[in-house]
Amino acid sequence: MSKSKKKSKITPSQKRYNLRVPTTSFRIDPETIKKLNELRKTSNAKTWANLFKSLVGDFELKLKSIEEAKEAGYKSGSLNAMLRYGVTFPCAVCGQSILIKEPELKEKIRKLIAEAGWAHSECPRPNLPQPTPPKPIPPNISLPKPNPPSVPVHKSNGNQDKILRFIQDNKNANSDESLP
Repeated sequence: MSKSKKKSKITPSQKRYNLRVPTTSFRIDPETIKKLNELRKTSNAKTWANLFKSLVGDFELKLKSIEEAKEAGYKSGSLNAMLRYGVTFPCAVCGQSILIKEPELKEKIRKLIAEAGWAHSECPRPNLPQPTPPKPIPPNISLPKPNPPSVPVHKSNGNQDKILRFIQDNKNANSDESLP
């Protein structure tokens, strides 16, 4: 005795659905399949049916405009750069981080750090600019500005408090342009 194959029974609701939305199939070459896959990825269509409906015009895909994509990329890149390269320090009052953005303030901080004598921990000796001998000055030209004095590296880092006080005073003086 052989077993007979049991056929699945189609319910009335399945019959109505199949009449309302018939199955469509077709064969296409592999190159066209690759193009369709790329189109589906770029269009963010959730289903193949939505992709084909959009091609026919019965369904509208929500595509990002080039301007929106550029703006999103710019925001993402600038945020990553700020997190990676931004100069911050803790506030002396509340302890929250302050991001230094203004070029003038950055330049003042560079000068204070140079005066404090900070150096690489792995440097065997100071790598500071050496004073150059004065050049002969013609009689018609004014005197040049003197070279900045070199600061010894062995000087203590007690000037860190001086730098933080300077930044806090500068922040209070520019209260209308407060830092984030």
